[in-house]
Amino acid sequence: MPQDDFVHTVTPPSTANVIITNNNNNNQKALKKPFVPLPHSLERLCTPTTYNKGEWKRQSMHIKNNSTRSFAANVKYTCPSHFAHKCFARNENELLRNKQIAEWQWQPDDCDLLPMDTHRLAKHLSDHPLLLVGDSITQLQYESMGCLLGESMSTLKTPTNMTGGDKAIKVSELHYADAVKPKTTIQTPAMAYLRSDFGVRVDDLRLIQPFEEEGDLLGLGHNFPWYLKLTRFLSVLQGAHWHTNLRWGPNTNEDELLKGFRNAMTIIFDHLKRTIKPHQRVWIRSTPFGHKDCSRHTQPATLTHPIDPPTGQPGEYEWHLFPVFDAIRYDDADDDDDDDDDNDDSTTALHRFLRLF
Repeated sequence: MPQDDFVHTVTPPSTANVIITNNNNNNQKALKKPFVPLPHSLERLCTPTTYNKGEWKRQSMHIKNNSTRSFAANVKYTCPSHFAHKCFARNENELLRNKQIAEWQWQPDDCDLLPMDTHRLAKHLSDHPLLLVGDSITQLQYESMGCLLGESMSTLKTPTNMTGGDKAIKVSELHYADAVKPKTTIQTPAMAYLRSDFGVRVDDLRLIQPFEEEGDLLGLGHNFPWYLKLTRFLSVLQGAHWHTNLRWGPNTNEDELLKGFRNAMTIIFDHLKRTIKPHQRVWIRSTPFGHKDCSRHTQPATLTHPIDPPTGQPGEYEWHLFPVFDAIRYDDADDDDDDDDDNDDSTTALHRFLRLF
């Protein structure tokens, strides 16, 4: 396909779904100047809605001698060695497939994005830590972001406070590579990832604490406790591992599954709205659906050549339910909005975001 061809699609890379923040006006005094220059017209900045309207644009990439090092240099990746999903480093076929994928970039139709300064963003996260909680989709987001910021991040084995002392909890952490900070003191990582496929324990729909059992995983995965160590920013995503099961009801149907999902999300939302502080912000994220044959594809779906939507067949990880999962999250927020007078600052801030986006 020619380099300047545009491909229209209805599926952008990812979408932010719901945001929760405790909107304390006194906290406005603590806000610092932005670390990148803002455009003259803030109205041109992309929102989740305007960003999702756009086109995929292809720009050819040359990889010298089909080397993974050349590919990493082209996409500006510096990846920690322990990352599990560096598919481009597995074999030559995967390298070439990743090259073809990386040649496509999303371009919004009618809004502007801020420039990416990876060093400044990494430094910013060192003072405003980000914790990503979710399944392997979230792990992919964490690893991709970690590769982009990797030149300024390290995996030094300094003591951290992310597990509550429970050594069974597997947490992936990245620290800002700042030689000034002492290496012996307990630090909060700039970025961290905790795997939690459900957010709550499936057995009793309860938030899990350190040293407690993960409970039924309904398959492969993990369900580590996450809520005791809320950092400055928190991104939460669950959905793909929610399968029909006797845990949700005797009929093992989707209605029972969705009821269980709603109950779990209500527990998570209620906890976050009770506990977040004015300086914290929480994103409940969504993601476009995938498909079980995704490894065969090397370019985006288009309006003229779409990928068949998922139907709930084995191997599809309940992708067909992702829009319903999103609607449940919005419904939970709307239910609270019926009683605005009793809402605290965090709830009202959540609804303001929902109305804007």
